[in-house]
Amino acid sequence: MKNRTFAVLVDGENVSPKDFNGVIQEVEKNGDIALQRVYADWTHPPRSGWKDVLHETGARPVHQFNYGKDAADHALIMDAIELTSSNPRLDAFCIVSSDGGYHTLAQRIREKGLYVMGIGKRNTPQRLRHACHHFVYMDLLEKEAPKSSKQHEESLEDLLIRAYRSAETHGESVYLGQLGSHLKKLDPAFDPRSYSFSTLKALVKANSHIFQTESETHDKFFITIKEGAIPAQPNQVLEGVITRWISHYGFIKSDLGSFYFAKTNVREDQREHRFRPGDKVRFAVAKLPEPDAEDSSEQNGKAKEIEVLEELVLADCD
Repeated sequence: MKNRTFAVLVDGENVSPKDFNGVIQEVEKNGDIALQRVYADWTHPPRSGWKDVLHETGARPVHQFNYGKDAADHALIMDAIELTSSNPRLDAFCIVSSDGGYHTLAQRIREKGLYVMGIGKRNTPQRLRHACHHFVYMDLLEKEAPKSSKQHEESLEDLLIRAYRSAETHGESVYLGQLGSHLKKLDPAFDPRSYSFSTLKALVKANSHIFQTESETHDKFFITIKEGAIPAQPNQVLEGVITRWISHYGFIKSDLGSFYFAKTNVREDQREHRFRPGDKVRFAVAKLPEPDAEDSSEQNGKAKEIEVLEELVLADCD
């Protein structure tokens, strides 16, 4: 892989200084850092927490008086555009913010043939995440990766299968690197650490009910999907009501019981919808509920292709 040279541009009014060291460590995994700038109105007293961090890291504070809304954002964007033309050493940019307004900047940088990395919180709008070649969630920069959950595993299963099928050619086995590339195409923020695995290989091996190892050496790893590992799925289309929504997964009550779903199971054009208990939805059945299952997480069914009913979507726009 080519060793990239990064400009790290941080929205200091949107990012906590306690996360900055982790940001730098993450970028350094992907290349060298030529410059690092943090943009904010530094006369604002709550930003004093940045002082020691800036001294320790050698990052350059860029001051912008808050003359109007998003003044610091505009300063960052203007500098970034100038750097794409004035500094030929730079072939990669890291935008550190959870503000979806930077998606146009990310697109412009990509149009110039440069690499774009993003780092932000999990509530970062999809338009910014997908405008980046690679996006890392801020909580993954912490020393301890978040614990895995059954909900994560269930949503992960669909993602792995989709990535495998897109990477597969004429029924041949798939190289682990190809699988990783296709996972990134499906979800630029995909990271094995979200599921408590340090590497993609470890994550794939843990899902041995889906994949089997075709061949493995110290530097090569090929897999195939197990025959019959993915059972035929029901095709019922149901309607129900969301009873619970937690960050990026929730539960639907229907006539056939309770169904779990993650944001990745929502129709792509509706993933930015702000889900609330009481929302009426239409969905396809991926797995029927199993009320007699010993594990409580298996008792819920699984929903896919979630569609918020039109009248509620229109009501949300008011």
